[in-house]
Amino acid sequence: MIPPKDSVIINVCIIPSQDVGNKCVELSQPLKSDSTMFVLDGKSKFAHMTVFMARFANSEVGNLLSATEKTLKGANSFLCEHTGYFMTAGRYLEVSYRKSKEFMVLHELLINSLKDYRINPNNPFEEGYFTPYTEGQQQNAKETGYDLAHNLYRPHITLTRYKESEVPKTFPAFAPVELSFQLSKVCMYKADDNGAVYEKLGEFTIG
Repeated sequence: MIPPKDSVIINVCIIPSQDVGNKCVELSQPLKSDSTMFVLDGKSKFAHMTVFMARFANSEVGNLLSATEKTLKGANSFLCEHTGYFMTAGRYLEVSYRKSKEFMVLHELLINSLKDYRINPNNPFEEGYFTPYTEGQQQNAKETGYDLAHNLYRPHITLTRYKESEVPKTFPAFAPVELSFQLSKVCMYKADDNGAVYEKLGEFTIG
């Protein structure tokens, strides 16, 4: 399917501390193989944690930046607590974080301030990163534009995505590493068809 004309996926995401970002790159790099679609390099592919993502008309970017800035002015910093690793049904290998009350408050604030700007709100384009597209995801996509919104929201940093039928039978082994960090920065990016960010549009300091 062809995405709506003059539209773009916008990813509003938390950027971890430089130390944690570097550690995520170090975890991701050894995963590079013919079986993976990408790995983090700290440059064009770097560690980020999606808080809200949806497709918007290009002409709405200015409104999105203004609304995000207004929403985040009252936001407080909190601990992003690393809890382990997870392989999703969509073949993404992730660093997992605790779904705390503070995380959900930030998530819902951004949904409520940005969802009304999205393109085709009642008939969202089925993005490649929606896989698999369950009934719950479809409902969230129609309501917010983000399939993993609300109760399906899962704070995480993606390390890689495996190709179809290429997910390893044995879960990758990672050495113990501290990946918790204090929230200090939220950014708005354009994102590609996998939901991976590539062009920064705005940066907002928290706390």
